[in-house]
Amino acid sequence: MMHPEILIVIVFVLLTTYGVLRRNRIFFNLGYFLYGLSVFVAEINQYLDIQSFSHLLFAILFLIQAILSVPNKLPYDGGKLAKSAAIKIFSCLALINLIGVLVPYTSPAPTVTYYLHSVMAIYPVVAMFLVLTNKIPVTEE
Repeated sequence: MMHPEILIVIVFVLLTTYGVLRRNRIFFNLGYFLYGLSVFVAEINQYLDIQSFSHLLFAILFLIQAILSVPNKLPYDGGKLAKSAAIKIFSCLALINLIGVLVPYTSPAPTVTYYLHSVMAIYPVVAMFLVLTNKIPVTEE
């Protein structure tokens, strides 16, 4: 039986998927933001229940993801500074979710969460490729 929380998190992954497919930064960031917040809340609850330091570390890590991916409507101008920032942010998002895959058994979450973290670790790599190959639509101010 799948937990209802997992269904909500799957919606966040689908939101991110939509952002990748449509090359829409707002949906992409919104999915990562909500995903990061949901993992943060789950890990903080685990930390408060059992006082395990690893849960606190994971909570902080996914809070960082939420902060890095706060949705905004700033125009993407395709400049060097925008590309540099995007590559750094996408690298961090990929690394954070890769840690969620590579450090199993610290959370009582169902196995499906490892697959969700895997998907969320791959999407930033796709986004980096799109930025580096100039396939992201440039918006004028």
